[in-house]
Amino acid sequence: MDTNRSRPARWLALLVFAATAVSAQAAPAEWDGLSILKIRAVGDYGGADTTYDNTIEVWLASPPALPAGVSCSVNLRVYVNANNKHLVAAAYLALATGKKINLNLDDTSLPIRSGACEASFIDIVN
Repeated sequence: MDTNRSRPARWLALLVFAATAVSAQAAPAEWDGLSILKIRAVGDYGGADTTYDNTIEVWLASPPALPAGVSCSVNLRVYVNANNKHLVAAAYLALATGKKINLNLDDTSLPIRSGACEASFIDIVN
């Protein structure tokens, strides 16, 4: 059996594995048991199409530590796109009732706005 023929295939497989492992992005992160300090609603930001247009900022009472590997650098607040009315309603409901929330942050498919992640879901918990 000639082992020299199988070497290029092994190196190619190793190279493909290494390339995919290095380029892997962080998985969505979840923060649990948070309290909302305030909500800031942002409309059309001066007529220009900016990353802040039609969002709400959910400010957290006790900012949690950022999970390792996320691209967000701000943990004081998260953004919610105003088009996601169910997320907006959940945030206001949690603030009005004083209930805690769980947040999911997906920095791989949602925009990062001034260092803060956009929430992909909000759970209202007791």
